[in-house]
Amino acid sequence: MHRLRYLLCLTFVLISAKANADDNPQLWILSGQSNACGRAKLPGPAADERVTMFDPKTGEFVVAQDPLPGMGTTGTGPWVATAQAVAPLAGDITMLGYANGGKPILFWHPGKPGYVGLMPRIKRAGQGAGVFLWYQGENNSAPGTSGADYVTELQEHIARVRKAADNPEMLVVVVQLGPATTPGNSGFMTLREAQRQYVAGDSRAILVPALGRTLMDTVHLNNAGYRELGAEIGRALLRHRFGKTDIAWPGPVLDAAVIDEDRKSIVAHFAEVDELAGCDAADFALIDEEGTIRCTMATPGKTTVTLVPERIVRLPARLIYGFGQNPKASLVDEAGNRAPAVQIPVATGDALKDAPTAAANGAGK
Repeated sequence: MHRLRYLLCLTFVLISAKANADDNPQLWILSGQSNACGRAKLPGPAADERVTMFDPKTGEFVVAQDPLPGMGTTGTGPWVATAQAVAPLAGDITMLGYANGGKPILFWHPGKPGYVGLMPRIKRAGQGAGVFLWYQGENNSAPGTSGADYVTELQEHIARVRKAADNPEMLVVVVQLGPATTPGNSGFMTLREAQRQYVAGDSRAILVPALGRTLMDTVHLNNAGYRELGAEIGRALLRHRFGKTDIAWPGPVLDAAVIDEDRKSIVAHFAEVDELAGCDAADFALIDEEGTIRCTMATPGKTTVTLVPERIVRLPARLIYGFGQNPKASLVDEAGNRAPAVQIPVATGDALKDAPTAAANGAGK
């Protein structure tokens, strides 16, 4: 009798484990605010039958073409370009999602419209989805933004999505906020760092920056910008979700900064890059106890940048790449991948070796 109970319990555990282990890398969930909707002018990429999208009005999957059904848009965005970059090498891609412009992350709380819009679609057509693509944060970037609060909100939101899809191993792609040209949105830099911190703490998440892409207006990417972003997200997924180790990604990730003894120059090290290009001193700044320090010179090596600050740096201090709400963010690697915005402490000691190190999630340390 006891043995029978044991076998029944074991069978239940194994069945439950199998049910919770369903993981379909070809099935993607899309969500976020207006850049996730897609706001660029049509046309988007030409239709490709290897990429389909769930239409919540008909309950059927259709060939994915911008404007995507269910995504709150009449324009084009990054997702079709992403899927079309992946499908030729990884097989057919199926997508579903919900997005709504101008909404804070609280909009996706249980019972709120974002939750009501997204979760039933996941339950209906997204079970076992292996990828969640999230592009949101502009509405949370007001002055005085709490990065820690946003990290907590993102942790809880992504946990709900994984649970709804019955896939705790779901890979999450967080698109780090791009540029904003509207004066006063000083919280963009804080949100970018919060997004990076989330990814650094989630072993099943990767970060892809929207920085450096071209804009249509004050905050939305244009058609070329979305396509460039989509292509890089595609490279990230091919490498880290589909095991294509020959794909070059991530791009240059700031992962260490060492100040010299006289406090007059800093060597910034960038991981996972063979050769840097597009270095601009205006993209860098330091913050110490006396305030912000801009850099007057930036000299690139192959994987390092030597920075000259406008005054002597008082430690402790941190170095920022992607300073301000609208940095040029011109750094790229040999494959055209963009560097994400990063904030790290400045260290003392020996100069860094000019050699690549690992930053597999695209967020650095």
